[in-house]
Amino acid sequence: MIFDWLNSYRAVGYFLEIFIAEFLFVYSLKKRALFYPKLISFLIISVFLMSFVDLYQTASTFIRLMYLLIVIAVSIIGICILFDAPFLILFPACIAGVATQHIANKVLTLFMLIPAFSKLSWISSFYILSDLCVFFVVYLLTYLLLARHYKPQNSSMRLNAVSVLIIITCIGVNRLIADHPGGNIFYEAASCIYAIICCILALVIQLYLYRWQQQKAEALVVKELLTASEKQYEQWKTMVEFIGVQTHDLKHMLDRIERLADKENLDLPDLGPIRESVSNFSPLVKTGNDVLDVLLRNMSTLCTRQHIRFNCVSYTDCLGKYDSMSLYFLFANAIDNARAAADLVTDSDKRLIDVSLKQFGDSVVIHIWNYYEGNIVFEDELPVRDVSSAGTGYGIKSIKLLVDKFEGALNTNTENDIFHLNIILPLKS
Repeated sequence: MIFDWLNSYRAVGYFLEIFIAEFLFVYSLKKRALFYPKLISFLIISVFLMSFVDLYQTASTFIRLMYLLIVIAVSIIGICILFDAPFLILFPACIAGVATQHIANKVLTLFMLIPAFSKLSWISSFYILSDLCVFFVVYLLTYLLLARHYKPQNSSMRLNAVSVLIIITCIGVNRLIADHPGGNIFYEAASCIYAIICCILALVIQLYLYRWQQQKAEALVVKELLTASEKQYEQWKTMVEFIGVQTHDLKHMLDRIERLADKENLDLPDLGPIRESVSNFSPLVKTGNDVLDVLLRNMSTLCTRQHIRFNCVSYTDCLGKYDSMSLYFLFANAIDNARAAADLVTDSDKRLIDVSLKQFGDSVVIHIWNYYEGNIVFEDELPVRDVSSAGTGYGIKSIKLLVDKFEGALNTNTENDIFHLNIILPLKS
């Protein structure tokens, strides 16, 4: 080795590199009480113990590998002590940290293979400075590209097992290469590139496939929500039909009473309030779908109770060609989301929801907008629910699921504290 005097401190450096890399992926998680005192105490104890470990005191590759795995295990124990999360959440984050450290180590090795720098590698200060710079750059890039987006909620044992297997294989092969070098610069460069590729693969498996698994699980939840609500829709449809019949009968009865009163010259009380009450059950607009018409009227009533103005206009009556249940779910979710946002607006003039339906050629354009307060975070061009807010957070996702089912298009955007939801549905023949 170039620096024999550093051998007894290799374990300390390796431990700190691993621990800092793991920290990148877990720092956003909930911390335990007395976090910083525990952190300082753990680092002091760990560094003291690691200073007695000499990773190069034996020629046995297997024993050296065991030492490295022990150092990794100590770092994982520290993460579990410091962060209040289940082990199956912390463990994959720690594995991602190990992969990151291994990538940085191999990048440093490649850097030192460059002739201009290899000639200076015997200078201890240059080597240490290069080590710090390379690790800083790799860790910073990893944080910006991956770690800051890592927000685990559950874990997959199979994905973890594959990631662990890849990383242990990388470390094991690296030990064989380091302990039995080929003496060829191309051989060493190839082995470093191999290790970097394998660790990047482990990160991809751990993070991106995990995100795909999360999206698949969310889609399943949305489908289950829609399925569970079918009974609610059937009850709503029955109520709509009942109200329609009763409203029709009441209007005819009032007309007959007024005609009879005129014929017999009877003095009747003012029937205006009764007619107004009956009219309140009448559709607000005519969309061509009776269930949707009554839903919009009901939403108007709910908004009035919340002191929210509800404007609705329809320039088309061709939605009768669509499945009533799907339209019910689509508009109910969209307007419920808008009501929840508008209800938080403090300015009374901005407590407003506007719904419009227009026909353009063979498509119907639905535009729903409302004022909101605070910040809206978008992910994959869709707004995501703040964890502190109420609701399931699957409203927009269920809307997109229905729009995709109809082969339509959906777009959301914000402008001047106004949230816009635009939906285009193709008309069926």
